[in-house]
Amino acid sequence: MALQCFQALATPIAPETFIAAATQIDAAKLSALALAMEADPRGVVNRLQGDVGGRGALQRYAAAMLQQGQAQRLGRQWAVLVADKAVLAAPETKDGSVWFPRAKDAGFFTGGIAAALSRGSGAVSAFARGAGLPEPAKVQSIPEWLSQPAALLPRPARSAFDRAQRAGAV
Repeated sequence: MALQCFQALATPIAPETFIAAATQIDAAKLSALALAMEADPRGVVNRLQGDVGGRGALQRYAAAMLQQGQAQRLGRQWAVLVADKAVLAAPETKDGSVWFPRAKDAGFFTGGIAAALSRGSGAVSAFARGAGLPEPAKVQSIPEWLSQPAALLPRPARSAFDRAQRAGAV
């Protein structure tokens, strides 16, 4: 039943579908969730961010990926979201205000991953390899380490990233 929700992986999935599948994650569900994330990472994260249960679903997904030895794959998924600084810094106007939706999406995903990695999964090295990052310095927290790619963003985009990172990690 849960896998039927993921038949059309090329189309964005609804947040409630991802959230429902992430309540109890077995190997088949984890594979389907990972494929959905890879098919449309920005769309899935944006939808999770906008749903009440999205943060918990993201954290459960990240924890399951780490527990099942998929830390490198999770690192690659994260790297896709933070790779293009021009996209992260691109402002959009909505209802007369300026906002940075891609920085916000990337920050939210970063927060969910930081929460899972901070629980001592022992997968930091594998995640770093997948993400193409050096491992964190001994004095760095996981959230600080993962926020480095956003350090060069313009201040408003960086603020959007930081706020969303905190929201994804709580």
